[in-house]
Amino acid sequence: MWRRRDSESSPDVVTGILTVQSHDVYALIDPGSILSYVTPYVAMEFGIEPEHLHELFSVSTPVGESFVDAWVYRDCVVTTHGRDTMADLLELGMVDFDVIMGMAWLYSYFA
Repeated sequence: MWRRRDSESSPDVVTGILTVQSHDVYALIDPGSILSYVTPYVAMEFGIEPEHLHELFSVSTPVGESFVDAWVYRDCVVTTHGRDTMADLLELGMVDFDVIMGMAWLYSYFA
């Protein structure tokens, strides 16, 4: 998991504001992550009920922490440059970013 200070010094990631479910969120676009994540504090504002995953899985961070994911927010509308895209966002307790967008999201929209 990236920390804000790490991302600001890294040329490999992009940080900024994205609009997710009509809410502006502080985002990290991380080429090292396949999946996309949202903090539960922001997700509560989306008006979407999360879906319980059938199988739990663990997410490991570069600093050695591990988190277990159990919930996913399906088909969230992500708007960038006036274009709507869709993403499934796994719930992840993090404090430095509202969302982390992984490569599967970018790939599915030919970025």
